[in-house]
Amino acid sequence: MPQDQSSSIREGLARLKTPVLPLIHIVQWLYLSGPFQTVTEMLPQLSEPIEMEHGAYAEPAALLAIYSEALGHLHNLKKTEAAGLPHIEDEEGTQLDSMEAISQWTRHLILNLELETINSLLCAPQHCTLCCTGPEMDQEQLFFDVPLQDEETSFFDLLRHDDKESRATTPYEEPPLTRQNRPFYTTGAGLYHWQNGWSLILPKGSRCPHLDDHGACCIYPRRPTVCRKPQIFPYLLERAEIDKDGTETYILRNKILAVWDCPYVRAYKEEIETYAELCGLEPVFRQNKK
Repeated sequence: MPQDQSSSIREGLARLKTPVLPLIHIVQWLYLSGPFQTVTEMLPQLSEPIEMEHGAYAEPAALLAIYSEALGHLHNLKKTEAAGLPHIEDEEGTQLDSMEAISQWTRHLILNLELETINSLLCAPQHCTLCCTGPEMDQEQLFFDVPLQDEETSFFDLLRHDDKESRATTPYEEPPLTRQNRPFYTTGAGLYHWQNGWSLILPKGSRCPHLDDHGACCIYPRRPTVCRKPQIFPYLLERAEIDKDGTETYILRNKILAVWDCPYVRAYKEEIETYAELCGLEPVFRQNKK
């Protein structure tokens, strides 16, 4: 393996061993117990290395500064109000109180950002296109569903399906949505606006239109969010639905989902399990394409 690729993997594994979330407990405690008006004001107090049982954080203030925007939500802890946050429920459907909602939303944002970096470090050296193609013709799945943010649909010059029928269902409900009197996944790749948002549908034998003949992504620097964390997904919160007024609802899951198809998930299973444990989350390994 070329030197730059092995360096990328070493950095990715190092980040799995020392996740950011354990530091967030310290940040919250210091902020709530101190005279600080903002978290930004408090961060310089973490200028010295912090030793934990699982490892050391040499420059905690500098590390946390990367996540300053997400940490800004902790300002509302002293107000005990969840202003600007989505509706968050536990798995029984009970709404989280303001303090818990603020804490979990902050952790969710930070976990997303950190796993984006870790996945990029571990994924690039693999030269793998598993998450860029639809199922093979001999596999069980009929299509591959790639969730997209609203603004990311502009990346794809594909037919859009956005009507009351698509918005009233999901890709996996039965009977399936029909297009041209056929199941949607038999009419080629396309963009679909479902009940819980947009996704790119890649049917059997298809591939992302931005995947070139050499297996490289043509829009890699501005690829969609889901492509930045290809096979280790943050599942701390799951977006469940969007109300007519635009309010989002999230369900607290407290999990990390790792897709077993991926070569680096199989190679670093123990490291991923340790990362999840240190973050206080349950690791779930799932075969995606069968």
